[in-house]
Formats: sequence, structure tokens, C-alpha cells
Amino acid sequence: MEKIIVKNAYENNLKHLDLEIPLNKFTCVTGCSGCGKSSLVYDTIYAESQRAFLEGMTGNIYGQKLMDKPHVESIENLRPTINISQNCYNVNPRSTIGTTTEISYYIRSLFSIVNSNQVTTVSEKVFSANNPNSFCPKCMGLGVETVVSESLLVPDRNVTLRDGAILYFKGTSEGKEQKILQALCEYYNIDIDKKFSELSNDEVNNLMYSDDQIRHKLVYKVGKKRKQHHVTLRGVIPDILSRLSGSEPSISSGAYNKYMEEVRCHVCCGTRFRKEILEYKVGEFDYNEVESMELISLSSWIRNFKDDRITCSKIDLIEQIKDTILFKLDTLIELGVDYLCLKRSIPTLSDGERQRVRIATQLTCSLKSLIYILDEPCKGLHYRDVPKIIAATKNLTYRENTVIAIEHNKQYIGSSDNIIELGPVGGPDGGYLIKKLGVPQDIRYNLEFKQISENLKFFNIKNINFRNIYKQNASFPIGKITCITGVSGSGKSTLAYAVVRCFTRKDENTYGILEGDDRIRQVIQVDQSPIGKTPRSTVISYLEIFDEIRKLLAATEEAKHMKIDAYKFSMNIKGGRCECCQGTGLQKIELNYLPSSYIKCPECEGKRFNEEVLSIRYSGKNIYEILETPVYSIINIFAENKKIYNTLKNMIELGLGYLKLGQMSMNLSGGEAQRIKLAKALSSSCRGRKLYVLDEPTSGLNDIDIDKFINVLHSLQQGQDTIIIIEHNIEFISRVADYIIDFGLKSGKEGGKIVVSGYPNEVFNNKNSSLYNLIK
Repeated sequence: MEKIIVKNAYENNLKHLDLEIPLNKFTCVTGCSGCGKSSLVYDTIYAESQRAFLEGMTGNIYGQKLMDKPHVESIENLRPTINISQNCYNVNPRSTIGTTTEISYYIRSLFSIVNSNQVTTVSEKVFSANNPNSFCPKCMGLGVETVVSESLLVPDRNVTLRDGAILYFKGTSEGKEQKILQALCEYYNIDIDKKFSELSNDEVNNLMYSDDQIRHKLVYKVGKKRKQHHVTLRGVIPDILSRLSGSEPSISSGAYNKYMEEVRCHVCCGTRFRKEILEYKVGEFDYNEVESMELISLSSWIRNFKDDRITCSKIDLIEQIKDTILFKLDTLIELGVDYLCLKRSIPTLSDGERQRVRIATQLTCSLKSLIYILDEPCKGLHYRDVPKIIAATKNLTYRENTVIAIEHNKQYIGSSDNIIELGPVGGPDGGYLIKKLGVPQDIRYNLEFKQISENLKFFNIKNINFRNIYKQNASFPIGKITCITGVSGSGKSTLAYAVVRCFTRKDENTYGILEGDDRIRQVIQVDQSPIGKTPRSTVISYLEIFDEIRKLLAATEEAKHMKIDAYKFSMNIKGGRCECCQGTGLQKIELNYLPSSYIKCPECEGKRFNEEVLSIRYSGKNIYEILETPVYSIINIFAENKKIYNTLKNMIELGLGYLKLGQMSMNLSGGEAQRIKLAKALSSSCRGRKLYVLDEPTSGLNDIDIDKFINVLHSLQQGQDTIIIIEHNIEFISRVADYIIDFGLKSGKEGGKIVVSGYPNEVFNNKNSSLYNLIK
């Protein structure tokens, strides 16, 4: 059997590994967080494949300049490698499932052929949402528009105006924002010490929506300096819109993004097209209706639709188009995303959905003799859906391709041809090859449930109407952990989203009617969306502890002697950063025939700062070394700083001790991003009576890491916090859940119904539950 032979791999924490990976087979790489999985698969095998490819495309000398050789002696029999990761670098809302899989192209061709005749030819371009002559002039083909959100401006309606109920006016008592609020309240005769919830409709309208444009002489302070000038007073929302439109000077529209949200376009009602375009039909449906169908329904319609305009001359061509569409649709359906539709935007997909769409694209292309790298392909999948991704993985190998998958799911690992386990721990002490004895094929579990008090108090959401959930009621025990379960697309994320919206928009009842919520004072949603998409965004910048670290460096005797202030330790400001790379440590390389890539800055060699700043040390480490040292190796030097220490301690407790503070956010997995968000939330000084909503927090974690995470959850629960978790991990659910809400085995339009809710033992033993028949 032909094999990929890796000799002496020592990238990052790998311990000079020698290993073999069989070609045209399916290999799983597993192990705890930080044990070296990504170092082996991405930083060694994938990186060397990319480097060799670039050298072949650009010439040996230039290729070597583009990418450094990974720390490995040699890799024999390496093939071109395609990375099907979960990271979403495609943030273009115009990129949809239809465009990614090219099904939309064939649907447009179908509409063009059917609607053309001997007199008039209807171009395929007519049905493109990117065509200026076809798309809605208001939303420009996106189907949504951005508006200023009252709920984001006023997240807590029980706070007084003076105390910052309206975030737009939050500031010091003598600051500009508070003085504008005081002037508005005085003009409209509003009591500034009223809670927002106590305001009359007229008072809310005057503060939030009035565009009276009142001229006023404003006197305020910036620091200790007194300033005054004339301003135009108006309601918050018109004021923001005026600044965004450019009719008044503004520092940056980005400052107002936190108050903006997307809603369905009021002109085209989300169809994306002008009315005249939707007059073209195939059978009884227009183009938007076809792209809005669930894939399973679309497949049925493509097979059976009829149209009297289909003449004999058109039949053969239409049948060819139908066959191509059905081939692509069937592949998507087999991968368990049959509940999605073609117009669904790629950035709105979950990590697991996005990866399965990309796998489907590869399964329908004709390439072979490649290496595919999959990153946790079972993420977001119910255990009943895992066989679908196993079958798709093996289909790739049947076409003479090699698959290397990073995975923790025992069911998936057990189906592989080869297993590589790294460990035994994460970080510097990991990176060893561990012998694997095999994985049990039986996926039933010996489960032990928590002992639960019968005297639970609940908050309730009644009459939930959102997406595929219709007229459902849900109850959540306060101060306890509720797990939401069900197959992919059944309504789990929709319910969690509705819960969050019910709390942030209590006055609307748009998503459901909230009752019994008086013991919850803050909602924290921790999802897996990226925390940054550029090299400038790092772990430390997201955690908001960089200011504290800069102050510590600037307070050293050496820094004082050299007159190096704290701002010079910033990667975003001139003065101490490397100006060649502007503090990123990287340079972006643009190639016409390949995606952009980043290489180490040749000026600072990736260290981000100039030599003067790098000479300053705190506890023996300079700023670059602080950023590039794993969290668990550096935490102790900050023991005297409570904010830094507690934040880093939270990261370690969440299984993130192997990460470096300077690590780019764009390279984090969805699971890592979520746990970093949670670490930041846990660092808040205000604890108790919060509601945490988590989305598959165990993704990317092995059993050891899950134990650490469970300890964090129990700590929150003891502090009287309420936790809602969307989860598929059966053993985790049984260990932490006080209550389970299960959506069963149906998805899409057929789903959206809560089939059973109750204590864990009740749900696991209910025949309608998605968790039924899992207990040995």
C-alpha cells in the first residue's frame, strides 16, 4: 500500500514524529486540545503541500520566499491538498449555497430556456441577484436592509436614563453624551431619573425618534477641560442616521455598527428582485420561490415540474440541466442539509453546515488523487446524522483521494481506516504519538443522570413563532442547566435565538411571550462566530487585557528611563510597532491565480515591534515573548494583577491554556472562539442572575477538556446563573443537564416542534425523543 511518509516532524510542540498515512484511505487525527493535531495536519502536511505547489507555480527561488519550509525533515508521496475547514473567511453575503454549489447557475439556465421563445430571449443574467437591472434598488439584491435597533440601544429597560439606559448617551455626568441627554430631557420635560420602561410612548418617541433639530448651546467637559459649542439636538435614531448619511461630520460609521441590525427589506420583502423579474415563472413558481424551497422539496419539484412552454426542441437540454441539478442536490441531501435552501447566505451557516456544503461541492467535481483535510466534520451533527458524513468521507476515498480528518467523535473515528492519536496532554508536554487500541463501534452509553430537585422555578416563553417554529411553548428552569437537543435543522438554534430576542425585546412579543423572567438581569449569548477576521485581531485584543499589560511594561524602570509610554506597546499605533507590517508581524501576498496568503514580515521577523520596544522586559519577558508564550506558561507573572490573572485563569479552566495571547483570531476554530468569549464574560466582576446561551460548547474538546468545562458550568450554576446549551454530545448532556428540551428527528418545515421536555431520564426514555435508545 502506498503511503505518505512523514519523517522527523517537529513543528510547534511536535516531538520529532515519524509516521505513515495510507494513501486513498481515511485517517483520523485525534487527541486533547493543544496536543499537536493542527501542528501536524495544518502546519506540517498542509503547509508543505502549499509550499511545494507555490514553488512549482512561481519558480523555486520566489516560492521559497513566499512560504517558509515547515519544521519537518521530509514528507514523501505528498499530493495536492485541499483544506475543507470550518473557519468562515467568506463573509460576502452575496455568496449563497446556490452560488457555491453552482446549482443557482443551472436554475437560472432553466428559467432562461423556459421563458424564452422565438420572439424574445430571456437571458440567464436576468435571474441573478447581482444584476443591477434585476435586483431590488433598496437592498441591492441582498434581501435585507440595515436599520438602527432600539433594542440594541436600550438593552436593559429597567435602568434609569441617568444611569445609562440608552447606551448612546452613556458617559460621565459632565461628559458630552450626558449633557446632550440632560438637554433633551429638559426640552421635552422628561424625568431623567425615570427607568426607560416607565417612559410614556410620547417620551420614548421624543428621545428615540424625534427629528425636531433643536439648536442648543452645549457646555461639557473632556477630562478636566471645559468646552462649549452649539449642537443640533434630535432623537437618537435620527441622529445616528444623519451621521451615517454623511450630512454631518462623524468620526467613523464603524462607531455605530453596534447599534445596527439587519431586517428583511421592506421594498422587496426579502425576495431580492424587482417585481417584474418575479413575473417570470417555471411551472407555478417564480425564481425566488424556487431558491427559497428546502433542498428536499426542490429535488422533488425539479423531478416533477411541468410547463406548457417546454417544446420538443427544449426537452433534451432541460433534461440535461435537471440531471445536473439533481446530482448536486442529492449529494447535499445525503449529507443531511436537506432543510437548507439555495438562497441561504454562506456567512449565516453554522460551521458544520458550511463544511458539509463544501464537502458536497468536492463530491460533485471530477478531481481525484488529492488529499482532503477535514476539520471536525461531525461538528453540529446529531449522532443519527454521523453515518451520513462517514459515507461522504468514504466516497472521497473511493475516488482515489486521501482524507485526513481532525475529529473527537468516537462514532466517526471508529469508522476510519487509520487512527493517529497525539498527546498525552496539550502544550509543551504534548506532541507525542500515542498508540491506539481501537474505538468501540457500539455507540450506546452507560449514562448517569444528575440528582435533581423537584422544586424548580421556571421562566416561560409562550407562543413562539419564528422561522420553522410555530406556536410552541418552552420552559427553562432558573438557576439550572437546560440542554436543547434534536437533529440538525430541527429548531435548536432558532429556539435559542428566540430566547435571547425575547429578553432583549421584552416590549415587542415578536418572537414569543416571556413570563417569569424577573430573576434574570442579563443575557449573554456565546456563539461560535469568529471574533476577528484580520491579522490585526488577536486573542489579547478581544479579551481586553492588553491595556493592563501595556501599563505594566510602561511602568518598568527601563521604560521610564527610555521614556517609552504605554501606547508604544500597541500594535495599532505608530511609535513602537514595526511600520513595515504595521504591527501585524505579517505581509499579505497577492497572487492573481491563488487566494491571498500571509508571510512573516522580513523587517521585524514576525515580532510586530521595533527593537527599542522589544528591549523592555517585564518579569524577564518582552512584549513579543508575552504574546507568543502559551497562557498556562505566562499566567504566573501576572499574579499581582487581578484582571489579567483572572482572565487567563478562566482560559485555562476552559481548556485554552495552550493558546498564545498574540494568536490571530482568524486562525481560531469556532469552538475556541466560543470559549474565549466565555472566558471574557466570566471575567466580569458582576456575577449571578445571568442567563448564558451556549452553542455546542464541547465541539473540539476531548474527554479531559470536557471535564474542565463541566467544572466551569457548575461554578456558574452555584452562582445562581441560568444556562441554556445547544448540544449533541450525549455523555456531556447526561452529566450536566437538569432539564432537556428535545426537537426530535425531523428538520426544516417538518421540524420546529418540541416533541418532549423534562428531566433527563424522562427524555432519554421517551420513544419520540432524538435521544431514545441510547442507554445500554
